[in-house]
Amino acid sequence: MAHDEFSLIRQWTRRSDGQEGDGLTVGIGDDAAVYTPAPDMEVVACCDAMVETVHFLKETMHPSDIGYKAVISNISDVAAMGGVARYALVSIAVSPSWSAEMTSQIYDGIYEACESYGVRLIGGDTVSAPDALHLSVTVLGEVEKGRALRRSQAKAGQLVFVTGYVGSSAAGLHLLLEQKKTGASFPSQYQALVDAHQRPTAQVAAGRILLASGACAALNDVSDGLASELWEIAEASGVELSIDASQIPIRQELSSYAEQIGYDPLAWAFYGGEDYQLVGTADASRIDVLAEQFAVAGIPFAVIGRVEPRGNGTAVSCTRAGRQMPLPKAGFNHFGRRE
Repeated sequence: MAHDEFSLIRQWTRRSDGQEGDGLTVGIGDDAAVYTPAPDMEVVACCDAMVETVHFLKETMHPSDIGYKAVISNISDVAAMGGVARYALVSIAVSPSWSAEMTSQIYDGIYEACESYGVRLIGGDTVSAPDALHLSVTVLGEVEKGRALRRSQAKAGQLVFVTGYVGSSAAGLHLLLEQKKTGASFPSQYQALVDAHQRPTAQVAAGRILLASGACAALNDVSDGLASELWEIAEASGVELSIDASQIPIRQELSSYAEQIGYDPLAWAFYGGEDYQLVGTADASRIDVLAEQFAVAGIPFAVIGRVEPRGNGTAVSCTRAGRQMPLPKAGFNHFGRRE
């Protein structure tokens, strides 16, 4: 990109000019941003990175999708604490293979996600990279003081639930990779799966319902795969989770596509990741009221298992076709072995 760095930054971030107010006293354009949390709230901070060829390919993600998804993954982390995202900072390292126009489209997606969730872009950094594009987003949110939902609060006797559908993003990625390989377009009936991969939804409303209910104990977002998130809850809480495979919420489109290609749909559900749904535990005595609240809000809500005391068994087990077996601790692992 043979352009002046500062003029490009001004061009890409011009939509953030003059956004002080509502707690933000210094916005984008200075050495740092300054803001004050709302009264009776505390800050929730998170950061996620996306690296070309590791998290996305140009062939499966439009530049705007990349920016959009990078923001959503962070808003989802805040939602998993029961909080609301307020501000974002973006650091991007741009390689020579990315034009100024393509990078501008990444920012289009960033702003689209921010505007959809009431988040303001307040700063970041822009540098060059020698080989692949690197995008890192930090989100600052707020949650009521002392009430943040955590992974470590699951107790024996509670039920395990998940919002929305799982496995859709992984199935959508499979469709896009097949399209890249064969050159044939995927059937329109599977568009919801592709959308789930390219334009996921952060479950902010679900997180707020769970926080307000007082019934939710532990909570996690499904970013690396449902199995991985269940293990995180079990290990952090010192409990065992018993999951019923028949209750895992899967889109009909996913089931149809899996049958078409001879694939196990639960493999995508448990190990696919990037669904950005919420999985957690709640008091059994209040689960019906919680399910009704989700029904009123129009958000799918499924009870998929229960919490057991920690014994000598595996931390997470799954019953399928009448047979109980350990659910392996697996999912996307950046530092795991790669074949």
